[in-house]
Amino acid sequence: GSTCNFKVCLHDFECQGLTADARSEVYLHVDFAGVRAFRTDAAKLAEETRWSFRAGFEYIAGSTEKLSGQELVVRCLSLADNKLVGEAAVDLETVAYGPACFRLTLHDREHGPPTGFVKFGCVMRMRSPDLTVICTDLHITTQEGAALPGRLHISGSLEDAGGKASVLSLPHSTDGFWMGPCSLAFDTTLADLLRAPPCECLRFVILDQEGMSAGEASVEFRSAFSITLGTEVEFRTPVMYDFSVDQRYGAEIKQIGELEGVLRYQNLPVCAQMVGGLCVDGHIEEGYMLIEALPCPRGVSQPPPIWKDDSEQQHFGFVLCVSPQLLEELEASGIDVKQLDTALDQLELPMHWEMRQERGRGLLARRYFSDPQARRTTWVDPRFMPEHWEQRVDSEMGRVYFQYHANKTTTYVDPRGCPSGWEMRVSKNGGTYFVHAPSMQTTFSDPRGLPSHIEGALDSQARMFFKDNNTKATSWKDPREGQPESLLAMWRQMESLRWWSDQVLQNTDLSMSRVHDDRGELRRQMDLSG
Repeated sequence: GSTCNFKVCLHDFECQGLTADARSEVYLHVDFAGVRAFRTDAAKLAEETRWSFRAGFEYIAGSTEKLSGQELVVRCLSLADNKLVGEAAVDLETVAYGPACFRLTLHDREHGPPTGFVKFGCVMRMRSPDLTVICTDLHITTQEGAALPGRLHISGSLEDAGGKASVLSLPHSTDGFWMGPCSLAFDTTLADLLRAPPCECLRFVILDQEGMSAGEASVEFRSAFSITLGTEVEFRTPVMYDFSVDQRYGAEIKQIGELEGVLRYQNLPVCAQMVGGLCVDGHIEEGYMLIEALPCPRGVSQPPPIWKDDSEQQHFGFVLCVSPQLLEELEASGIDVKQLDTALDQLELPMHWEMRQERGRGLLARRYFSDPQARRTTWVDPRFMPEHWEQRVDSEMGRVYFQYHANKTTTYVDPRGCPSGWEMRVSKNGGTYFVHAPSMQTTFSDPRGLPSHIEGALDSQARMFFKDNNTKATSWKDPREGQPESLLAMWRQMESLRWWSDQVLQNTDLSMSRVHDDRGELRRQMDLSG
């Protein structure tokens, strides 16, 4: 194959179980394929000896076929006499195709007894300085199916080789159709192109004859992608417009039409590291392939599953990606989703967390959250955790989990969103259960996700029954049984949004009634001035 350029980052080295003299100071010597070598500072030997060492650089390989013959070697040495405590190695093919987290056994000589372990991260991403996205057959219509005329600006959220954002300006079209081809080139990797969050995308802005925005649309690369050369990927995405009169009162963004077209990709990298997972002495544990059709790393017993970004949406979290039907239900129940979104911006995040905004998406930019300690991002909002709970991100797998400090256990089940009088806990063996305070009983049945007029309760024998607040009747039959998943999902999201609405109002000086009064006053002033 042709020459391959990789972006490499080494970080977070840690040694465990070293058999050296307990009074010793040790350091690491890291050799990357004989072309780059690094030495860490000395650290006093401990049960877990850590270094804050971090190094980033570029690595050029003759071809991907030659990676298996090159190694990343880590040596641990005594500071006093430079004597080898132990060393470990992994071939670069495993690094480039497998997980970015490693746990290797140290040996003081070849085939000698183990002298400890070394853990570290190595991000190795194959880079394409001119990854090209080609657009053809772009067509914009109104929701009624009529043509939406105008000029079209196309830009990407990624940068080109010169560090700039490219913009294409397509001429005015009376029928809202641009045959193309038109292309944008980026300097990027597959992991950066297809990551989430944030989601990288193409942004389309429709301009009217006065040069004013008449609508916006975006296409996430991950949702319209194929690694197979020459494959045409069709896409369809809503065109949105901001009708708001005053940005202080929230954006009134509504769909006005639809954009459809075709994307093709050229100059794609041929490999990418896995999402999550751990490489233990060359064997791969857990993790996901970034996309289909990528070559699998050696050391897996069977092909890993394909990573799906929507896995985190299963948590009870504040998600604005709701269907029109659900929005109608929310408005009918008095929940203003847009106002909740605005109010959330005023509330502080837990310690160490950061809130960020997707770039290059204009009206459609979404917030996401970064955990700098784990060096991971997530869509899941970390706020409003119950007492004794904390949201975290697994630095190896990138998956959100929840720490229950009362007994130092963890779970992937979000504890938020429990109805009044209920509380989720985790047993010492990791199982989740629910406490019903009024009856002082517990159950394994989740009381969340019921219709808005029904609530679950426990009797004195811990049996769950259901109260209908409209008819005041009770029943042993769970209303969730036998219902389609689409309806259950709507019930869960409705309850989640109501719970988040309550939390926002309890934790901010902003009141929904005051906002509605302000909006009404603004409209009255506009009427008077008109």
